[in-house]
Amino acid sequence: MKKYINYVLITFFIVFPIVLVAQEKDSLFFAIDKYYTISPTITPNLHLQTYPELVEAEKKQILQTKTNGYVYFIGDGILIKGLKPKKILSLKDYIENRKFYHDGKYNQIIDKWKLKDSLTDKYELFFVNGKEFIQPRYLEYISYNREVLITKPIEDTLCFKLDPDYIAQYKHNKDIYYLEDSGKSGDVTFHFVKMKSAKNIKYDTLLDIKNFIHSSRFYNDSNKYKLKDFDLTNYLSNYVIYLVDKKEEEIEFIEVGPGFEIE
Repeated sequence: MKKYINYVLITFFIVFPIVLVAQEKDSLFFAIDKYYTISPTITPNLHLQTYPELVEAEKKQILQTKTNGYVYFIGDGILIKGLKPKKILSLKDYIENRKFYHDGKYNQIIDKWKLKDSLTDKYELFFVNGKEFIQPRYLEYISYNREVLITKPIEDTLCFKLDPDYIAQYKHNKDIYYLEDSGKSGDVTFHFVKMKSAKNIKYDTLLDIKNFIHSSRFYNDSNKYKLKDFDLTNYLSNYVIYLVDKKEEEIEFIEVGPGFEIE
């Protein structure tokens, strides 16, 4: 009976072959903006810039763009011709809106994860360079160095309850706080560093930090390395963070900065 069923299945697949068709992505075409779309594909010797030269270049960009960053991309090495886009978009206008910003009321900094989900992973992208089209094999949004910004961006605040079952002070340095999940990413360990204490900080929501971490894209309980320390640090660095320690007589707000160490 088992052999007969196998024979029927094989016959079915021969007569009615299954065709797997990859879902095609829609294409978006963007104009090249020399102050916003920076690429070694269109500007030679970018990799030879020293840090002072990079800072000076960013200062000139800021005067033109009035934004908090720019797009850096590398072409795939092939210049395409003959495409006929219906519309050529401004990349700056496309991504510089609240849809791609970090969550919060004030943040004007691009969340690279939202950009990845809603743009680079969703569409096939082309940059229009005259009659040629450049398809990027690598693209990211880079925020300006804070020391070159004319106006410092206003950051939103995250307040976490200081949960002693999940957050512990380092015994050799009380200004360093480790999470229960710290050190679960191989050779990298996430931690908070105390910056200062404050009182009477107004906040809308007091977050459960364990739930916040475990429900984020930076934690995966099924992986050998559970916590994405570097990505979590990068994400949290866009916020002002307080650990809220509710004591019997007063509430202490401990402002901390995220970081990681490589062991």
